[in-house]
Amino acid sequence: MVENAASALVREVVAAARAEPGERMPALTQLLLEADAAASDVEEVLAAVQESQQQTARLRRRTVELEALFSTARELVRLQDVTDVLRRLVERAHELMGTDVTYLSEVHNAQGDLRVRYSAGTVTPEFRDLTVPAGFGLASLVADSREPVWVRQYTRMADAPHDPSIDDAVAREGLVSFLGVPLAVGDEVLGALFACNRFPHDFTPDQVLLLSAFADHAAAVLHSARVLAESAAARARAEEAYAELERLLSATRIVDGIHEELTAAVVSGATLIDLVATVSDRLGRRVRAVDEAGRPLDAGADARAGLPRRRPLTDAIRESRASGHAVAVVDGEQHWLVVAILGADRVLGAMVADDPAPRGDDVGRHDDVARPTLERAAQVAALVSFKRDAVSAIRAERRARLLTALLDGGAEASALAAEGAVPPSSVAVIDVRGREGALTLAADAVGDDGLVAMREGAVVVGWAVAGAGVADAAAATERVRGLLAERLDAAEVAAVLGGPVADAPALRSSVDRALRDLRFLGPLGIGGVTVRSDAFAPYHVLTSGEPEAAARFVDGVLGPVRDWDERRGTALVETLVAYFDAGESRQGAAAALRVHTNTVQQRLDRIWTLLDGDASDAEFRFRLQAAVRLERLRRELLGH
Repeated sequence: MVENAASALVREVVAAARAEPGERMPALTQLLLEADAAASDVEEVLAAVQESQQQTARLRRRTVELEALFSTARELVRLQDVTDVLRRLVERAHELMGTDVTYLSEVHNAQGDLRVRYSAGTVTPEFRDLTVPAGFGLASLVADSREPVWVRQYTRMADAPHDPSIDDAVAREGLVSFLGVPLAVGDEVLGALFACNRFPHDFTPDQVLLLSAFADHAAAVLHSARVLAESAAARARAEEAYAELERLLSATRIVDGIHEELTAAVVSGATLIDLVATVSDRLGRRVRAVDEAGRPLDAGADARAGLPRRRPLTDAIRESRASGHAVAVVDGEQHWLVVAILGADRVLGAMVADDPAPRGDDVGRHDDVARPTLERAAQVAALVSFKRDAVSAIRAERRARLLTALLDGGAEASALAAEGAVPPSSVAVIDVRGREGALTLAADAVGDDGLVAMREGAVVVGWAVAGAGVADAAAATERVRGLLAERLDAAEVAAVLGGPVADAPALRSSVDRALRDLRFLGPLGIGGVTVRSDAFAPYHVLTSGEPEAAARFVDGVLGPVRDWDERRGTALVETLVAYFDAGESRQGAAAALRVHTNTVQQRLDRIWTLLDGDASDAEFRFRLQAAVRLERLRRELLGH
């Protein structure tokens, strides 16, 4: 019986020790009293049992906490989804802390503002997306001190300034007491973890330690996520850099191949047009060559088709000259790349390539190939131009010496045969006024159709055939004159075509006469045209070596009549022309002018009163008729 009582007492002690703290133990008390235990002993046993209950409860709670922390640690090791890990961490902290609300705020900008990212137990949407400005509220205390901070009643907190919007959000959520712990890694605070109640509460050290443990895990998650993100970004950048390097190397190999092909073409004697065709074929787009003024070098009626407008093109050529690189030109939906071909001290021309939008695999290597290819091609084209200019200059100088020797009497036409040149059959002079480069330009334009030299500041052309692919020497001369006027930017350039020549003396005579004709075109205001020397034949005897003599002669004789016509809008000079053309017949002049004979007579009377001379004097009439013929010639050449 005694053993049964002892066994029952032991079982009851063990059961009481395993019970939850605070439960009453009447059965154990009764058994102790029945065992004749003293009252002090009973109290001591009951106190020991209660202490055991508390220790057991604490161990159970710690086991749950440790299990939750281990679960978070395992998820941290896997770290597949940061959002999911942090959300579950907040939920576990919320369950173990036993508070009304638990939330995690993360620093989300350089100013240090804290924004709620995850929460449990909240009831208002405003609080779930709350942003606390740096320096305000409990969050600032946690971040600045890097220590746990708690308040029994938030409204009475005076350790940090309040923000009205934050206070309103806290009030709507009904929160009263707060515990906040920092999420820190090293010297950096990544955020804060908060546990809150909707009633005044003093947080225990165990709660602080538990929330701090969760905060440490959260900080590790955020830091690991950042490190992984930075690692992934660095890996992505490295892969992009490697892909870029591969693309550049591939583009460089292509460009080098094209450059070698262009160089080989130059060695084999290719022209600029050949180089442009090669680049066009390798790039798979249309490429054109233009001169420094944007004029296409390839012939054809539609030569300018497909090119940018002149002004944007010349602007791009200037920009490319300054930068040394290709320049993009955009006109509506059309795009081009323009790169200048540079000489030692001037622009030799440019290459213009269509610039279509890249497609598919060409997106990455579009500019990597096109731009450097065009820039290298422009350099090769400059070498071709140097070579061509050098050859042209040598050839022009050699052929110029031949023509100069003929003009100076140092050689006869038979001397041309030794140089493979054909004796000139006609001659022309072009007034370039000694402009630099005119000789080479003219020699290139004339080619094998004649010889070119400089004399008295003018280009002398000895045509060996009727013309360079045109009907006659006049058309050929006008072509060369127009080219020189354009390339030298001198619209006033004029030319005189001499008559046929049979030998060297005739050649020299024709050139001298054409030069004399050329000298008084300027004083007469004639420019920008090609005229025949034969038109001046009747007046050569009237001209002296002074270029202004003819103009002064006409002004001296006809000046008053021309002035009268200009002031009054009459046709006195025209009447004189018709009068002399009709053999000084008033009736013939009236018929030519389609006016009455009396009108002609009245005009003649006015003319005789204006002129300083006797109409019956034959010498005066000769001078007057010569002046009238010169004036008519001037007007015809000027298109009046």
